Amino acid sequence: MLATIILTAETIGVIAFAVSGALLAVEKNFDIFGIMVLGLLTAFGGGVVRDLLLGLVPPVFFSSYTMAGLAVLASLAVFLLYRFGGDMRLLSGRDITAIVNFFDAIGLGIFAVTGVNMALEHGFADNPLLCITVGTLTGIGGGIIRDIMAGEVPSVLRKNVYALAAILGAACYYCLMILGIGILPSVLAAAGLTVALRLLATYFHWHLPRPRS
Repeated sequence: MLATIILTAETIGVIAFAVSGALLAVEKNFDIFGIMVLGLLTAFGGGVVRDLLLGLVPPVFFSSYTMAGLAVLASLAVFLLYRFGGDMRLLSGRDITAIVNFFDAIGLGIFAVTGVNMALEHGFADNPLLCITVGTLTGIGGGIIRDIMAGEVPSVLRKNVYALAAILGAACYYCLMILGIGILPSVLAAAGLTVALRLLATYFHWHLPRPRS
């Protein structure tokens, strides 16, 4: 049951992050190879960081052929839709940014949860700081790599409650699991919290305090 729920969540997260990476590559007018590379890096960047922190080498990505294939297919689908879909080509940069934010929020929420779960599975339940940090970095890692590769300032440094949403989601999942709440409600509650915070922050333009208003 646990393995099935986590696998399902990770599959959704990989596809969501791959789509967000591919869409940003489309906005930057990358070629088909660049689109697939950015999709892959976004989908697996956070997971690679997670595995290295937990001492899992080589990272799981290098043996996860099915997940890698899904990320490539999702990125290719974005390319084909934009290349041959008239409606997609009419999207403005602002429209693409909004779609990227939506898929990014889904990936952020799911990977914040699965990162904590991986830390728990490897015996770090008594170290909440490590578990929450691993969850947060799993969630934000792919987006950081995506933005840097696309020549953008990473979202985590400038966007509406980005890292904070991942931290709160990871902390929520850790607490629910330690309290013995069921795996499915824990995943839904923690991932849902992160996704909701990201989308609400985007819609209402919530920001953390800055030196200049």
